[in-house]
Amino acid sequence: MENKCPAKFHNVDFCAPATHDNPYEMYDHFLEHEPLYFDEKNGVWEVFRYDDIVTIERDTETFINGEGARPNIPPDPGMIYQDGEQHSKQRALVSSGFTPRQMRKMEDRAREIVTELVDIMLHKDEVDIVEDLAAALPMRLIADMLGIPEEKRASVQQWINQIMIGGCGPDYVTDEVNDAFENFCMHHEEMYQDRISAGCKGSDLLTIWINAELNGEKLDESQLLFEHVLLNVGGAETTRSAIAGGLERLSEDPKQYHALYEDSSLIPNAVEEIIRWVCPFVNMYRTATRDYEMHGKVIKEGQMVGLTYPAANRDPRKYKDPHTFNIFRDFSKEAKHLSFGLGPHFCLGASLARLEVRLSLEEMTARVKSLRIPEGKELEYVSSSFTRGLKKFPAILEAR
Repeated sequence: MENKCPAKFHNVDFCAPATHDNPYEMYDHFLEHEPLYFDEKNGVWEVFRYDDIVTIERDTETFINGEGARPNIPPDPGMIYQDGEQHSKQRALVSSGFTPRQMRKMEDRAREIVTELVDIMLHKDEVDIVEDLAAALPMRLIADMLGIPEEKRASVQQWINQIMIGGCGPDYVTDEVNDAFENFCMHHEEMYQDRISAGCKGSDLLTIWINAELNGEKLDESQLLFEHVLLNVGGAETTRSAIAGGLERLSEDPKQYHALYEDSSLIPNAVEEIIRWVCPFVNMYRTATRDYEMHGKVIKEGQMVGLTYPAANRDPRKYKDPHTFNIFRDFSKEAKHLSFGLGPHFCLGASLARLEVRLSLEEMTARVKSLRIPEGKELEYVSSSFTRGLKKFPAILEAR
């Protein structure tokens, strides 16, 4: 029988934030019936199936980052927009701030922050899980890592939130987005000059990056700026979404929440299921260096391809009951999620994100018996074609 695409899935604008509000019916349609789709409005391809995304991520000769990772937005000097040897060099320099020793320091500090945040929440009649925990933890941890002054932290978060809107595509790079980026640049320059004036003798992450050297090469000032932006975008926003989204699902399923309290050894697996389920990044883009055929269609040289990670994370070819949230899911028998990407561009901060989600689950399940949405209150979500997650999560906590 001929498949007739429902009208609502014709002429889809994948850059429009509203396209990705409650998107799973749409993703399911494309997974089954049109796994490679051309977005006419934006002139980009979209791919949905797990194996197709893996193929593209691994074929770094055919599909590159050097032309940009966001739809029709030029690349910047940051690591994420480099390919081949340049990417390897730059990633090695950036990763100097994520050594095992640094991670141990981060874990100790993150645990202190989580304990303090839950202490404060348990003294409130009503909390907002996003503001009081999910956003506060990564924001404070990254601010500590970078040595951002207390009085600047709220402003930095506001600028990053605004900058991320521009990641949806050129139509969304507004004056407000440009102003926020300019403010962040001035903030970065202040921090950079402070480190230089102090002789770069500190232990904060920006100083580590300034001092990092590989075969006589260092990160230049423009690279430092964009790695600074990327850390805030990838580290703060996505971790926030994972923590809030995971606790929201667990609040709806007391049996799974209680299971984590009864057996904390389940928490690492629950972290993976949360990250699969929430999948904060909607997509990243690659550019074809040659004509490439897939599913009977041809991606032309120079065209961009969007890798739709949330669809792949619920591909029924890879997961049993993919739309079921299950902390007991056996990832040794099912695919590992693609929320952090794959291959040479695998997210450098993945271990940090996992750490923050794990510590949040440990502290919440140990000290909070239940959490529920107050009567008359509702969840609010960020609307975006770049990153998705909860904006507000009002809750009443019951202490153990």
